[in-house]
Amino acid sequence: MRVLHIYKDYYPPTCGGIEIAINRIIEGTRDSCDEVSVMICGRKLRSDVAEVEGATVYRVGEWGRFLSAPVSPAFPLWLRSVQADILHYHIPNPTAVLSHLMARPRGKVIVHYHSDIVRQKNWLTVYGAFRRAFLRRADRIIVTSPNYLETSDTLPPFRDKCEIVPFGLPLARFAHTPEADQAAKTLRRRYGGRLVLFAGVQRYYKGLHVLLEAMERIDGRLLVVGDGPLLGETLNRVKTLPYSDRIIFVGRVESVIPYYYASDVFCLPSIYRSEAFGLVLIEAAACGLPLVSTELGTGTSYINLHEKTGLVVPPLDAGALAGSINRLLNDDALRERFGRAARERVEALFTQERMCQRILEIYRSVLG
Repeated sequence: MRVLHIYKDYYPPTCGGIEIAINRIIEGTRDSCDEVSVMICGRKLRSDVAEVEGATVYRVGEWGRFLSAPVSPAFPLWLRSVQADILHYHIPNPTAVLSHLMARPRGKVIVHYHSDIVRQKNWLTVYGAFRRAFLRRADRIIVTSPNYLETSDTLPPFRDKCEIVPFGLPLARFAHTPEADQAAKTLRRRYGGRLVLFAGVQRYYKGLHVLLEAMERIDGRLLVVGDGPLLGETLNRVKTLPYSDRIIFVGRVESVIPYYYASDVFCLPSIYRSEAFGLVLIEAAACGLPLVSTELGTGTSYINLHEKTGLVVPPLDAGALAGSINRLLNDDALRERFGRAARERVEALFTQERMCQRILEIYRSVLG
């Protein structure tokens, strides 16, 4: 069984949720496959082939990006030239969708539907017909949560071929170790107690500005781990806040795990459906942190169950965000109960082993 994953970027080096998910799928399935490879756009004009952590990566040349989509005239040719039994597409990715319709490559088509198109939705009048044609050709469509399937405008006509497969993480990497515990203690001594953690790439849909506004009413400190396209704008905003001394920008770190163990509450304040799942939520939950997230009709509320693993508030509501975080910071027993339940939910539903087993079952099913 030869499997080709198709997206626009890959981890490493691109550290995004979809890229990390693809990496974990490959890591957990390649021993059961004859060959697993990846086709992406290489962010340069020249095409090449590389080995990245044991996987063959076809990096197709591109002319640049338009509305986040690579412009790559060579992509259909490369797609047709690489032989695979399973073509595992990860979308949204207009470049791959149009290339498939043009090249008609051989192989069973698995579509991993990570998210609707949100920010560029005005272009759907042009692109939407192509995406529907592509989804009609799919043998199976993988959706990452039942919540997203129910609320998506795109998926209902294809419900009969949809399979729910949540993302999973390698639990052992998030377990307590002496090194992680010592690093967490060091962070605790440096920053004190009552720590709220935000971790992720700072993008338009993350809602970090709402959490920054909420911090005026939160009796604690905020650690911001990660960078991204909005980092400069965010730093300038924080400089104007009278409580800026309680907001600490850590930047990119080698490992976020000690920060999970050092913190009291994890908050993902996303404001748009572009936050289709929220991998950082299951990472924080795996470390036993209670969660605060927003109701977007996506996988975030499949991971974080209100009043069970944490608290769920409306998006763009700084007051509700502050109230929920303060409630958790002020109640040790509630934090412990939610954190324990969050960890148990990850163990039951969101492991790498469970995710990869289901994906392999889908591969075998479409191959007959």
